[in-house]
Amino acid sequence: MSDGDEASFLGEFSQRLHSGDLGVVCDALSDYQQAQANTRWGVDNPYWPLNNEVLFVARDLLDRSSTLDDENRHRALSWSLTMVWHLGEDEDADRIAEILETTSDPGLREEGVMAASTALEDAEEPNPRLLAAVRAIALDESLDARDRGAAIHALGGLDMPEVEALFIRLTASGDLKVQVSAARQLTSPKKVRVHRELLQQLVDSWPEDAGPFSSDVRDALVGFHSTYWKDAHLDDPALRNAHDELRFPLTDETCLEAFTTLLRSDDPIAVGIALDHYEYWEGLRHVLDDSDLADAYLPEVLERAREVLRRPISPAEVSALNMIGAQHAKPGDADLLVDILGRTDSDTVRHEAIWMAYGLFNEAEPADARLVEAVSGVIFDLSASHGTKETAIRILADGLGAGADDVLVRAIREGEPDVQVHAVSYLVKTGGLDRHRAVMEELAESWEERPPARFWGQNPVDLVFGKPHSVHWEGHRLQDPDLRSAHRRLRLPTADDSYHDAMRTMLESGDVAAVGIALDHWWDAEGALARGGEEARQPARALVLTLIQEILRQPPSPPELSREYGPRAAHLTALSALRIAAKDDLPVLADSLESADSLRDQVLDTVRDVLWSVEHSHPRLVQALGDIVCDEAVPMSERSQALYLLGEFRSDNSVDVLLSATRCPELEIQAAAALVLARDETLEEHRPMIQALAASWPAEDVPTEVIEVRELLEDSDEE
Repeated sequence: MSDGDEASFLGEFSQRLHSGDLGVVCDALSDYQQAQANTRWGVDNPYWPLNNEVLFVARDLLDRSSTLDDENRHRALSWSLTMVWHLGEDEDADRIAEILETTSDPGLREEGVMAASTALEDAEEPNPRLLAAVRAIALDESLDARDRGAAIHALGGLDMPEVEALFIRLTASGDLKVQVSAARQLTSPKKVRVHRELLQQLVDSWPEDAGPFSSDVRDALVGFHSTYWKDAHLDDPALRNAHDELRFPLTDETCLEAFTTLLRSDDPIAVGIALDHYEYWEGLRHVLDDSDLADAYLPEVLERAREVLRRPISPAEVSALNMIGAQHAKPGDADLLVDILGRTDSDTVRHEAIWMAYGLFNEAEPADARLVEAVSGVIFDLSASHGTKETAIRILADGLGAGADDVLVRAIREGEPDVQVHAVSYLVKTGGLDRHRAVMEELAESWEERPPARFWGQNPVDLVFGKPHSVHWEGHRLQDPDLRSAHRRLRLPTADDSYHDAMRTMLESGDVAAVGIALDHWWDAEGALARGGEEARQPARALVLTLIQEILRQPPSPPELSREYGPRAAHLTALSALRIAAKDDLPVLADSLESADSLRDQVLDTVRDVLWSVEHSHPRLVQALGDIVCDEAVPMSERSQALYLLGEFRSDNSVDVLLSATRCPELEIQAAAALVLARDETLEEHRPMIQALAASWPAEDVPTEVIEVRELLEDSDEE
């Protein structure tokens, strides 16, 4: 919003906050809470400039809540505590403690505990009174496990011996949910080191379905082992002890000592584990109290990783490659990568080497030809997995752009089907479609709209030819080369003379599917409209109108031409085009009704949709609907629908047509038409006729319209 609008918006909110009317104030706080809740979707709270005012008002309500009656007191406390949860500070601790000490209301207790978590977190030293109040809730066995768990969570951020002792005490609770909540607060690596035996005993005693948080405790007991060495075994007891200390350290000093012991050892598994711990987010930095201490070891870690790569087929090379990655790769690493890719038979090693090469492709200009060749070779290596080949394609395309064209075109010609899909997709991404259109279109055509795989949810055929293929004929491949060429032209993103020539070629072809595909392009918003706006539809409009009437008169289309819609495809295409064409030309609907016959009910649905969108009718359409209403050979359901449309959407001749309908022999039609006239402003003009009709109708077992007409006549007589 503009600065002026924002000032007005915030000014109005501020006035509500300070209005003095408790209901208005609480409604304003409710609006703040809703806006704050919406921040989880990545949007800002528009009221944040007034955070201080919001907190001031919340504190004022807390301070004077004792003067309010019970109902207003509860509402004021509830919204105030919610605001303190979002915005509170250490100075709010006593206010919150007062409520927690005195309330028996579960809702206020829950909101108070949430507010307490904010105040406790803000304090350098937690407020003793508030700490005691929250502790009492956690220990109160008369309360629900949810309340006690919330209190345990509120204390979880406090690194205090007495709080840790509380958690240990609560793991002995008879309530399983309280046990789990307390145990979860003992799952930091350092606490696991101290309380591992207790936690293991608890986990062993829990059922499998001990609640969602129980998995956090189970995972914490395992800790981060490594990325690539979970099934490996360290033979040296000193290295095993170092690994254990690294996972569950007592101090940062012992943690770093254990890390360097592994990193500097001669055991490749130990080195690999150390490299994994440095690189992975759950590793070294996660267990250090001061994660920045790890930064000093980065040069040594990278040098050690490169030492591993210089060794012939070291088991730790996968960890070394992962550690260096694209982020730390240097031009001098090209020789190492070329050598590794040339000798390894490990698909995991190839994958990590390719990602490391990505860093060199982004840095070096031009790219090292030997490295490009080594990465390219993976695409055609029969022993490499599809995933690794696809990664190679991605890295080459993203890193080299058009420089990867030769390799990707070769992959299109020689690769397995899944590899072809990725090569095509990344060529499109780098602009290769304009450079290699012929070979890419040839491959896309060979898939016959059924590619062997999708690319990030997209059909690669659409990436090559453009969208849409069509709506009702998706997947159909036209056999005639000229029609295929015209279809390809329609799918290109522009509309010029060649586009209109292609549209006309397909519409005039006489080929059922080609005509249907072209009509879909004409009416669908992703077709002509997306390429040139409404003007792109105009050159073919007259031909489209003619084809709509012809198709509606024809029998269903051959079912094999449309995978999804079968024999209905041609008629559905024509009706869809009719919905667009008729909005500016309502008489077209009259023509369609006259030629519809077996499709009359569907055309009537189309008429309804069009009239709803334009909100008026036309004399020719009114007459066509009237002809249906009065035709005794037409099913009653269709006559009733036509009569409904006559009543809802009027034109100059509507009354005359409705009068004709009252002369139909069927009671249902007479009554429905008379009801429309009786509701009309011309009721008095037609009263004698309607009264005569009403008098002629039976007294019992009549349609509801008969009853309504009689009631309208009686009401008007009384007036």
